[in-house]
Amino acid sequence: MRITQDLLLRYAQETVKRRQRDELDLHAVYLTGSILSDSPLLGGTTDIDLVFVHKFQIPVERECIRLTPEVSLDIVHKLREDYDQHKQLRLDPWMGYPLTKYHILLLDSDHWFEFIQSGVTADFHRPDNVLIRVNALFSSARDHWYSLLQFPPDAHLDWLHQYFEILSLAANAISGLIGPPLTRRRFLIDFADRVETLGIPKILAGFTGLLGYPDTQINALTEWTDAFEKDLDYLVEVEAAPVHLLPCRHRYYLDAIRALTEGGSPEQALWPLMQTWLEIQLAAPKSTPGADILESCLESLSLTSETCAQKVKALDAYLDTLEVVIETWADTYAI
Repeated sequence: MRITQDLLLRYAQETVKRRQRDELDLHAVYLTGSILSDSPLLGGTTDIDLVFVHKFQIPVERECIRLTPEVSLDIVHKLREDYDQHKQLRLDPWMGYPLTKYHILLLDSDHWFEFIQSGVTADFHRPDNVLIRVNALFSSARDHWYSLLQFPPDAHLDWLHQYFEILSLAANAISGLIGPPLTRRRFLIDFADRVETLGIPKILAGFTGLLGYPDTQINALTEWTDAFEKDLDYLVEVEAAPVHLLPCRHRYYLDAIRALTEGGSPEQALWPLMQTWLEIQLAAPKSTPGADILESCLESLSLTSETCAQKVKALDAYLDTLEVVIETWADTYAI
């Protein structure tokens, strides 16, 4: 089946029509994510990101539903009251950015969403608002780093989860100077584009170093991905998997990781692989089939418990570098 944006949009519209009949308090629905981009597919797969806004109550916070083997729905549910202070959403990169896109509306009661959207979009890209969003992300990264330094988790997997969260916040802070938050599958692709546009390629090199990816380990990605796939299947068999790790999402991750591995920059596969693999390990009730290979992977990336102190120190220096970049950007706009 040939997957086009028109086909994805039709799937989205049909979904809203069906759900509108069953969910009578549905107030608005809008699109977010890769469906709004020129290239929604990665590895031949994609999802359709929808936000359902309800008047009174939400059935669940998030649901993922299979449409075809290549396409799934990823629906986030919000309450109308979440948008009451809509002008404050200018300072929220996660909720604010999607509202600045055009042609996203699928359902709107009494033109409510149009009013909200216009209020958020006005001055969203003004430099002082950009700086507030960026500084919030950076401050969160620094706070998490301090917590990791002073109160490191006992379990190494928990330590790694926090470490990756800091890396994510740091990369999003810099990326936020010129664009929306980074998505998991395209994280390193888009981050590379942002730092190149900003003229600071050393920021990507520093990030890659913290991630621990050596060129000599490119061939190991295939083995790591195979073990990751087994762990994905195992999690569904033994535990109620988190919604984004349900079987309908397996190809979404696996096909994208394999496509990146086989591409010209295989290191770009490492972020979605490691982020998702860690989530599987944390959700699994006992050791997974790929646990030994993950341990070998972490050794290859110098992300073992023995390197924690070294990584925290390097992360501190990296955050200092990012702070200078942000301050220089602010000086350019005389903020």
